[in-house]
Amino acid sequence: MLILRPIASSDLDDLVALAEQLDSMNLPSDRAFLEARIADSVRSFERGTQGRGIYVFVLEDTEAGRCVGTSMILAKHGIPGSPYFWFELSTEERHSDELGKHFAHTKLRLRSTDDGPTEIGGLILDPGYRRHPEKCGKALSVVRFAYMSVHPDRFEREVIAEMLSPFEESGENLLWEAFGAHFTGLAYREADHLSARNKQFIADLFPRDPVYATLFPKRVQDVIGKANQTAQAAVRILEKVGFHYLNQVDPFDGGPYYGAARDAISSVAERRELVLPGKEPALAESLSGAALALVSAEGPAGFRATVLALDDDSRPRVPKEYREALGVAAGDRVNVTPLP
Repeated sequence: MLILRPIASSDLDDLVALAEQLDSMNLPSDRAFLEARIADSVRSFERGTQGRGIYVFVLEDTEAGRCVGTSMILAKHGIPGSPYFWFELSTEERHSDELGKHFAHTKLRLRSTDDGPTEIGGLILDPGYRRHPEKCGKALSVVRFAYMSVHPDRFEREVIAEMLSPFEESGENLLWEAFGAHFTGLAYREADHLSARNKQFIADLFPRDPVYATLFPKRVQDVIGKANQTAQAAVRILEKVGFHYLNQVDPFDGGPYYGAARDAISSVAERRELVLPGKEPALAESLSGAALALVSAEGPAGFRATVLALDDDSRPRVPKEYREALGVAAGDRVNVTPLP
């Protein structure tokens, strides 16, 4: 059985193994950082601190006894002392009648705010669980919106997602080498890991005036605002639930930012609350060819979710073992969030 739940301190080894596949700012391959992140997540789920929470979810294969995926919510990206930075993309058109030439120049301008949006990220899935009947990637994405819909007061009205841009086989990033490295004297990974703890060097060292991307080699220009191949599936899921490209990119790697109003996200707006009937079906509906939904609840063990098929009346059939895993019984309420 595959169960989505908040991360626990006992999941550290599994999270370290998953983070090694991505090594991003939100989930760097750094055991001490991840241990602290787990502690922050545990506190956030327990206390629900508005605007300061970090919520890390894991996908647990209960038979294998390990976590095979993760995703997270940063309740507020951009607070006093830790701003949210991005490059705003704009276009400047220039024309010469004398030469008969017309140019459209892309400009990058550093922006920041101490009152930022909610950010989702850190979605990693063990390769062995891709193309799984339970749509593990979609479940890891949608579980964040299902949780937001139940606890809207913990999150901002705007939600963003940053996608990694393409990287070279050597691990280098073209935009960073052409831009950030010249202004900071740091390697990409060094700067990325440093920014997870302190972003002041961005404000101190990055240029404040707009920079013309035209000055970069074409292969650098081509990666600005482009998601890498592994992130494209995540982009498709986000677009299906209402996210759109913001004309903003990460100031380190040039990866695109997507965003949406929280309450307009279909996985937030379409979440339904149902009462479990007394009769327990012997087996769950077959997932093959069926409409799927994330069924979640907050029982004695806390938040739990799993993927189940919907019947012809768009209701999930929840057998006994799934009720036990979710911590619910007949007469209890569950939340049903369709998978896109």
